Amino acid sequence: MFTIRETQMGEFEAAAIRAFEDRTYKHLQKYFPGHCLLLGEQQMRRVIQQGLQKAQNYDLTAECCARSYIEFMCLLGSGFDTDPLLPWAAIILNDRVTFGQVERGDRFYDQVWDYIDHISQDYRDKSGKPTTARFMGEIRNLRHGHDDILTQSTYPNFAHDLIWKIKTVFPAKCQYVGEQRVRNLIPRGVKSARIYGITTDRGVTLFTMLMFVLGSGFANDPLLPWAQATLNDKRITDQTARVDRLYAEGVGFLKRWWDSAPVREG
Repeated sequence: MFTIRETQMGEFEAAAIRAFEDRTYKHLQKYFPGHCLLLGEQQMRRVIQQGLQKAQNYDLTAECCARSYIEFMCLLGSGFDTDPLLPWAAIILNDRVTFGQVERGDRFYDQVWDYIDHISQDYRDKSGKPTTARFMGEIRNLRHGHDDILTQSTYPNFAHDLIWKIKTVFPAKCQYVGEQRVRNLIPRGVKSARIYGITTDRGVTLFTMLMFVLGSGFANDPLLPWAQATLNDKRITDQTARVDRLYAEGVGFLKRWWDSAPVREG
């Protein structure tokens, strides 16, 4: 009788995963060509590997469901499943009793495009033409912000001003996620920025704005390698220099990123 050894089984599984990666990468080249061009094959394969692992954690084991999860990462950021601004993501993904994986995938697809349809208003001008001018203009203004250290006494005014700024630049998204979640993002941004030694008014503002736009986990997102590289570069010991680098990398990457944004079919 032919017996498959454990090592052989591991080889079969590795080959199957590699084949999935190959098929998925070709799929992403077709539907997310900008991502593949900007990041390159090696980095996109890291995205696929992370996405497959996370999909399996939610019992999304069918190939179509795992691939859809990776597509959602490309649309919402790799940490969308735990993003506090997208609570519906965790609700749908974890509802394994009521719905099977294909049904959850279908529900998620509908919710994602409902979300995108709503927030896309923030990226259109008065005539309805797509534009990122408001956000990019706001990001550019941050270059001239204050580098005063954020303190307990200055925090209330800082939070008030940042909430106003976010609501002014992104009214549609703020309405969709709800004002309380926007308010809750501010202390989360302060705490997360501090992990990377960023404690100034300008630095925390930039960090929090990027969390709001790119996802709360942008600092560790394989789709945004420039952020992780900048924030973890130990050669940068001065936080003003780190914020300047994050600003420069972010402005350049975001312009190319949005220029390559996918268009919904149908």
